[in-house]
Amino acid sequence: MSCCPSGAWPELKPDPEYQDAGRVVESNGLNLYIVGKSEKCIIWNYDIFGFNSGRTRQLADQLAHEGQCMVIVPDYYRGTMKDPTEPDLVEFVKKNTQWEQLKVDIEKTVLPYAKGQGAKVFGTIGTCWGTFLVLCLSAYPEIKAGVALHPSHSPISGMVDFPEKSLLEFAKGTPQLFMPAGEDSPNVKPGGLASEILGSDLTIKEFPEMSHGWTTRGDLAKPEVAKDVKLAMSEACAFFAKHVQ
Repeated sequence: MSCCPSGAWPELKPDPEYQDAGRVVESNGLNLYIVGKSEKCIIWNYDIFGFNSGRTRQLADQLAHEGQCMVIVPDYYRGTMKDPTEPDLVEFVKKNTQWEQLKVDIEKTVLPYAKGQGAKVFGTIGTCWGTFLVLCLSAYPEIKAGVALHPSHSPISGMVDFPEKSLLEFAKGTPQLFMPAGEDSPNVKPGGLASEILGSDLTIKEFPEMSHGWTTRGDLAKPEVAKDVKLAMSEACAFFAKHVQ
């Protein structure tokens, strides 16, 4: 069992020539990448490859710039990560996907730190593993919208014995935008379980030609990948502009 479907993009190392627009700070023992200054804050929940995965920080920088917002990327894994092809993936996911533990990071560190920096209204975005957090966070009254890029919360809910229906119910009443890749779970596509549970709260923009992980790990030398990374980020920015005010 894996969080990423067959054909997913593999690990991508950060571009050594890219200069982060933000900075890493430490609060209550948790590292946070923070970029931008605004009363509007987007919490970015990373993929299975962790805090330094691929284009995560580049896209966080882009979102902060284009969305005129603050973006915070918490390092929930505390400096670790996991290649989803490794045999101990399930053990890693179970260890790092305990909501009762993650909510401590959110409630004791992430939200207080953001509010201390001036944030008053929030949205949340996630890639792969991070979409589990998007749904959980959407239960908080401060969170006004959630965006899920190539979502993996469907297989992850099975790996950690957290009913997917219950997970989705966290997000009821909070606008959600799902952007699944071609081989992502039917549950995150039109007519799937998410549509059944979330109804009109859910918008789905499919990327059927893309492989899972394309936004943060796809090869930008391929024109079709570059085009759909740009489109996905444009959709995310527009969704947050509409709902996080």
